[in-house]
Amino acid sequence: MFLEGENKSVEYKLEYSKTILKTVCAFANFHDGIIVLGIRDDGTIVGVDKIDEIKLNIENAINDAIIPKPYYEFEVHLVKALKLLVIRVYKGDYTPYTYQNKAYMRRDTSTVQVDATMNQNLILAGRNLGFEDLISAEQSLTFDYFKQLMRKQLKITTLSEDLLKTLGLIDNNQYNNAAALISDENPLKSSVVQLIAFSDATVNRIKDKATLDSYSLLQQFDKCMSFYRKHINMGEIIDSAYRKTVEDVPIIAYREAVANMLVHRDYSVAVDARIEIFSDRIEVISPGGLPIGLLNEEFIEGRISKARNRKIADLFLRLKIIEKLATGIRRIKEQYMDQDVKPQFLTSENAVVIILPFMKQSKKAHFNVSFVKEDSFEGKENEIYRIIRQNPMIKRVTIQSLINLEKSQTIELINKLRAAGKIIKVGNGPATGYKILE
Repeated sequence: MFLEGENKSVEYKLEYSKTILKTVCAFANFHDGIIVLGIRDDGTIVGVDKIDEIKLNIENAINDAIIPKPYYEFEVHLVKALKLLVIRVYKGDYTPYTYQNKAYMRRDTSTVQVDATMNQNLILAGRNLGFEDLISAEQSLTFDYFKQLMRKQLKITTLSEDLLKTLGLIDNNQYNNAAALISDENPLKSSVVQLIAFSDATVNRIKDKATLDSYSLLQQFDKCMSFYRKHINMGEIIDSAYRKTVEDVPIIAYREAVANMLVHRDYSVAVDARIEIFSDRIEVISPGGLPIGLLNEEFIEGRISKARNRKIADLFLRLKIIEKLATGIRRIKEQYMDQDVKPQFLTSENAVVIILPFMKQSKKAHFNVSFVKEDSFEGKENEIYRIIRQNPMIKRVTIQSLINLEKSQTIELINKLRAAGKIIKVGNGPATGYKILE
């Protein structure tokens, strides 16, 4: 594996020098990695002599110079009759790991010193804390929007102090930054979201713009969804004898990308998040890069959950804004399974960008948005009936995406229509659909 070239997790050294101590710190701070002695930068293998002596020198240097002591192992590999010394360093739990009072990180194939913000994040991570755990500078907070959602989703009518403590929003009898982010006032200027719609595929002409400043993250989510509905075509496509619901960008994919941004962005960085809608794609830009310890490949694969803001993630989960941790990226990919175009997931030290391309529709496609959107909960029942009438065998998840209700509410209204004898359920499992009872 280590013979394939240098990368973020592999460092080549011709021979031992104390510069490798910076790389040991970088791996211990962020992710597992290996340092290979006996290979030139160009990949030429020259081997190492006096391995036992070098191992002892490295061991003494790490013990004397790196604080706290990281966990590492030595391995000796024989390649073409030449011996290579491999130092395998494991990510530690007690960050920051420092050499000469400085912490380091990997940037591609180089090792560099971390900046002040990242150093603070390493300190918090070493204490098993995050920015959301810090005490809020503002303590005069209200939670009316949060209370409405708790009543709507969980039938909880009172946000008592004990409940807020249970939810992790109060520490030592004071509101923390997680509470500030959820509050109506949301005083944190590092939580601003910019919504921009452009007239074409470039940034030359802006046709609509909104700034979400001093809004609860919960309200930010709803406003991001409203911005989508304002600028993305949603309707029906006629394909042969059937109609089906389509969107330029799948609403489920967009919803997951927005939730990912709000839950995982780095709120210690005073940079605005952005959602940009173009004529051919949507870009969701989240400041702060990936959480410490999460590799780019792990993020794109979407099977490892490492929430930067655990309290916020838990609240979004409880309120059914997200269905399950570590499924968002996979759900986005699933929406494009049958498409030639695919979503893109771009990461850097400073940002995570999810690009959702417009889906390609058949040339014979014809949009029909004859149903009228209803605002009241009771009116949604009639709206569901009209959607099912126009789309025989439509699935629950598609209905849910069209009417802007949560899963439990959509199921409740569908069951009411079934009980009234207006619609019937056909099929089981993923193939389940609904149609009008003739």
